[in-house]
Amino acid sequence: MPEATQSPAAPALTNQQRARAVRRLFLRIALHIFFWDIVMTRGPLKRLRRAPAPRWAALARQYRREAERLGGVLIKLGQYVSARVDLLPEEVTHVMADLRDAVPPVPGPQIIAQIEEDFLLPITGLYHSFDEVPIGAASLGQAHRAVLPEGQPVVVKVLRPGIDAIVASDLEIVGQFIRQLKRLESIRRRVDLDLLASEFTAVTYRELDLVAEARNCERFAREFAHEPTIHTPTIYWSRSGRRTLTMEDVSYFPIHDVLGFEAAGIDRRRVASKLMDCYLDQVFRHGFVHADPHPGNLFVRPLAADGESAASWPPFSLASGRVHIPHVANRPFQVVFIDFGMAVEIPERLRHSLTTYATGMVARDAYTIVQSYVEGDLLLPDTDLDELERMTAALINKFPHALVGQVRKKDLTPFAELSEEYQTLLYNSPMKMKAELLFVFRAMGICSGTVAGIDAAFDPAERFMPLAQRLVADELKPDSDRLKRLISATVRLPMRLDNLLTTLERGKLRIRTDGADRRRDDIRQLTRAANRLGVAVLAGSAMICAVLLGRQGEIVTTPTGLAVLAIAVVAAGVLIKQRS
Repeated sequence: MPEATQSPAAPALTNQQRARAVRRLFLRIALHIFFWDIVMTRGPLKRLRRAPAPRWAALARQYRREAERLGGVLIKLGQYVSARVDLLPEEVTHVMADLRDAVPPVPGPQIIAQIEEDFLLPITGLYHSFDEVPIGAASLGQAHRAVLPEGQPVVVKVLRPGIDAIVASDLEIVGQFIRQLKRLESIRRRVDLDLLASEFTAVTYRELDLVAEARNCERFAREFAHEPTIHTPTIYWSRSGRRTLTMEDVSYFPIHDVLGFEAAGIDRRRVASKLMDCYLDQVFRHGFVHADPHPGNLFVRPLAADGESAASWPPFSLASGRVHIPHVANRPFQVVFIDFGMAVEIPERLRHSLTTYATGMVARDAYTIVQSYVEGDLLLPDTDLDELERMTAALINKFPHALVGQVRKKDLTPFAELSEEYQTLLYNSPMKMKAELLFVFRAMGICSGTVAGIDAAFDPAERFMPLAQRLVADELKPDSDRLKRLISATVRLPMRLDNLLTTLERGKLRIRTDGADRRRDDIRQLTRAANRLGVAVLAGSAMICAVLLGRQGEIVTTPTGLAVLAIAVVAAGVLIKQRS
């Protein structure tokens, strides 16, 4: 959560005044779209139409200024659309990515009154001390330091009083704006606006439930319970609810305070590597991602070295400035995550698609990358796979050193250029990107920027390549489910193949191709079907031979029998792999 500003704030707007300002903002955006993207595209007016890139960039900057002034849902909407690289031009998403969620804080007495209302206790009955000056304030809530009666230092996150009404009003205005956009056929064809609005509404209301955030935090802790270098704050449930969250104070070294934690003996490269490893594990192994890894949500916690006691260290506090910890070479540490209001669960199918995507990127194989889109159901029905594969191949060939661990001399330019061009590819391709995936991309992008801020010479590919190799190896390992499927298919194959061969002998085998035309994707499907049929015939023939040899007791006693059985099992495995 951003540090609270202590500068004088502008006079607060009433809810009615604020709603009018929000409506004026969206009206300006609607008029801009209507004039420049509808009226000025007709007839001779096209010659007078301004280039879209600078127009959209100026409009995005105007929105960002108003969002930072008005707060509420406007900031969350800006952060949300900054992830929608598939829908909005780069000029917009880049501007929105810099949107700061920092607003003037609510006075302490109002916060205390809300806490006392929620728990039906005076603030002194909940906390030994409570600092009325917040350490951070954002559009939906703010954070205060406190001490529990038992003496534990904590941070209390509290929703802003009246935020529910503000959010409801903002969402109603956003809904009205979306209903107007739906009248434009060019937008309707490209975007499912109803789905977009539903996703954003769900994301926003999740952030208004601090109980859900606490559960996300505890789930993240469980996922990394066996990783001693990752830490999350302890939740104090007796003093937590929907509008109040009390948690362990983990204000150690902010992750961008490189000089501070290096003075204690913690190497910046180890911190960068651990953060990148953690995010790769979140995406590819756990399928549960902290989606907002900006430096304000990450800390480095120094741990006591052998023979050292942390009891003599001064207490950590952002208010007291940098804490001086004795230098110990290669001091152990933990990376600490806070603020789980924006966490994303990746469905199993999408996670498998990401694994395929990762292996394709490492191998620089455009076909595998495109297949990952197919696996994840990310393409529209009329997608030209050959053209998309060609575009992808051209993109990865344009940056031969961006993904193979060869970025050196602190030059991260290839990564930045690749990211920009890939965003353009997503925007210009017929894709139906899922919100979870876009939040993952956003999180990985923020993480890469944070890592670069820690160690400018760090090469993300050095951490990504070993993981991708392990993922490929894991894909090749037979698990129990695959083994069951293999055994089941092996048992059923003799009867099924006998029926198939009988049908072939009678000349009655028919392959239906209802509605097939000469499109390339249909030809691919028929080719794959023919391949599966060939493998099935091979597997069935070998299995029938194996059954006959088995009846004579020769299946495991002769080289021929063993060879036939091996062919049957391998062919069945290939058949299952092709069908899955």
